[in-house]
Formats: sequence, structure tokens, C-alpha cells
Amino acid sequence: MIDSLPALYSPTALGVIFVLIWATTSVIVTIPAFATRGTPQLVWFGAAGFILTVEAAVLITLAVLNSQGKVF
Repeated sequence: MIDSLPALYSPTALGVIFVLIWATTSVIVTIPAFATRGTPQLVWFGAAGFILTVEAAVLITLAVLNSQGKVF
């Protein structure tokens, strides 16, 4: 099945897919932050920022490795 979908493994396609994944995660992770006020809101935003930063690093690393032909 992987051979029949080579366009999904191009660096550009993976970049678009990863941006969609990251944007969806940012909405889902920040919902609790918008539902609270005060100090808990700051804690939620801090946690969301940390999660999104780690996720972005992993996705960017995968995209770079894919463009070099080392994965996928």
C-alpha cells in the first residue's frame, strides 16, 4: 500500500500534513487554558506551549529526515 501512495511521502506533502496535525493539537491542547482564569490559565498555557514546542521539534525532525531520504 505504501508503494501506491508515494505522493504522501514527499517532503512538501508531509510538511502540509504536519502543519495540520500541529494546528489541530494546538486547538485541542489550549481549550482547557481558555476555560480557566488566573494562575491555572497560566499553567495550562505553559503546559500547552511546552507540548507544542516538543511536537514541533519532532515533526520538523521527521520532515528533515524524510527530505534526506533516511525515513519513510
